[in-house]
Amino acid sequence: MDKERLIANYVLNKLSDEEKIEFERLMETDADFIEQVAFETKLKKSLFVSEHQKLKGQLQNIERTSSPKNRNTGWYWIAASIVVLLSIGTFWTFSSPSNDALFERYYQTASNTSYPIVRSNDTVSDVMTKAYIAYASQDYLTAQKLFSEAFDQTDASELLFYKGISQLESGYFSDAIETLKKHQTFKDTLLEKSQWYLALAYLKSDNLTDAKTILNGLTADASNYKYTEAKELLSEL
Repeated sequence: MDKERLIANYVLNKLSDEEKIEFERLMETDADFIEQVAFETKLKKSLFVSEHQKLKGQLQNIERTSSPKNRNTGWYWIAASIVVLLSIGTFWTFSSPSNDALFERYYQTASNTSYPIVRSNDTVSDVMTKAYIAYASQDYLTAQKLFSEAFDQTDASELLFYKGISQLESGYFSDAIETLKKHQTFKDTLLEKSQWYLALAYLKSDNLTDAKTILNGLTADASNYKYTEAKELLSEL
């Protein structure tokens, strides 16, 4: 797949589902591609600033060259309105990526670091093991149900984290928000990871206020989980 076309469609928020998959793969594996994406993103912002300044100058020129008498006529306001509308159009053309695009860029499925799975030919009867096997197999609908059942049996708080991720993977963003919020009340070793994914869930749900609040917390200390990514994401919002 043409990398230049991928980047162009990303900048224009026009990636197809197939292109999104390839884009995410390259963002994880291709350092040159990552650098080019960063360059094109900065260039887009620079173009917006340049165009905005140019349109602002046009509006000021209309004001300078129009007499006070003309400013009271409809023609002056029509001309000024055209410039404003052009400015708005430029804003939408060069604005930051959509919340969905940002979510796709920063979201990665959380790996299982809590419960190593030892597979065998025996039938697995333990609900917790079944949950993690379903999670590893990307059967997230089954996984979220099993994590819920396992939590009811054990009160092991980390199960709520993986249930929340399973809900994100299944597209149940409101449910994921509630699950991750509940998980964070336990303040276990997955707390910062949970905060990062909750911020992304808020982003996907267009709740930028709560997303920014969490991201600001993650950027308070350079040792925090996803510190760099949180800073980058905040700059995009």
